[in-house]
Amino acid sequence: MKRILVVDDNTEYLQVLSSVLSGDFDTIKATGVKEALDILQAVTVDAICSDFNMKDGTGLGLLEKIRHKGLRTPFLLMSGDDSRTLEQKAKLYYGGFCCKTDFDLIRKIKALVSN
Repeated sequence: MKRILVVDDNTEYLQVLSSVLSGDFDTIKATGVKEALDILQAVTVDAICSDFNMKDGTGLGLLEKIRHKGLRTPFLLMSGDDSRTLEQKAKLYYGGFCCKTDFDLIRKIKALVSN
């Protein structure tokens, strides 16, 4: 089973999204940038889905850090705001973007792992 890291400091959203994805993936949860980086030191994942704005940093910062470490793991940046700017910035680091309220969010996450 493919493994996906889901990062969000909103623990309720994190739990719901992880539960929905757990039927298709082995999900690992992180509540912030630091925890996600610690997990990535110990575990290999097939994809990462991260919230943008978190208490200890941003998902964009996480994406930048993992790319600088040489990780090419597929990455989907999520935000409550549908921002063209965030989408463009994520693309600079070979990541995707999706609004958390997009009706197609789950399909986009599944596509991320199957690419």
